[in-house]
Amino acid sequence: MIQRAQLKQEAKGILREARVSPYLFTLLCLAITLVMNAIDEYTSLPATVERLLSADPRLAAELPPFLLNVSFPRLPAMFIDILVLLLTITLSAGVSLYHLGIRRREEMPYATLFDGFGMVGKVVAVGLLRAILIYLWSFLFIVPGIIAAYRYRFAMYNQLENPELSPIDALRMSRVQTSGFKGELFLLDLSFLGWMLLSVLTLGILSIWVSPYYQQTDVGYFRAIKSIKGIGLLPDGGDAPGRDPTGPEF
Repeated sequence: MIQRAQLKQEAKGILREARVSPYLFTLLCLAITLVMNAIDEYTSLPATVERLLSADPRLAAELPPFLLNVSFPRLPAMFIDILVLLLTITLSAGVSLYHLGIRRREEMPYATLFDGFGMVGKVVAVGLLRAILIYLWSFLFIVPGIIAAYRYRFAMYNQLENPELSPIDALRMSRVQTSGFKGELFLLDLSFLGWMLLSVLTLGILSIWVSPYYQQTDVGYFRAIKSIKGIGLLPDGGDAPGRDPTGPEF
């Protein structure tokens, strides 16, 4: 069994020793994400208002006048919507690269946030395939969807550590790695539930501190499970010998 308390303490130590502040790094990512989401919300506003009015025309008398006068072409709005989604996936990969790097005690500059663009095709493919698989499993009910989320949890880490992998192999590797550890990963998330609720109550401000703590602990679990399973890139940089890292199917 993985020692959760020990990994959490280790994560705190790694964050303290990071040569580039994980909190300023998170703040930078949060600021960029807020700007992107604001642009996305603005361009999507006419379609949102149209849906509201089609559901209840009486709302026109209650909505502020500026909402009724906002206009934006639908096709460019859809393009921006898709672009923001792809940028969000790529920036989240940059955050993961930062945390994987400081776990190795490397100096990870703020520009690391944009390093995901160096392998944007595979990064986006992993993010979209993972989302699609979770969505499809959710059709069976909520629980299979949750299990799928844990099954493919380490797919992005695998892709970032092993750029030569195909996105499908990164997902398959995660499936094998997390087999037998989904319950522990669920308990890990449960242990952060209080922090996440406090982050919501502080309008996301506390997440500047909570998010690095959570992600670095998650990386610690990733490293620990890789060591136990012998699947994936080991700390010395070599592939585990004599093991099939992917398996034949999802």
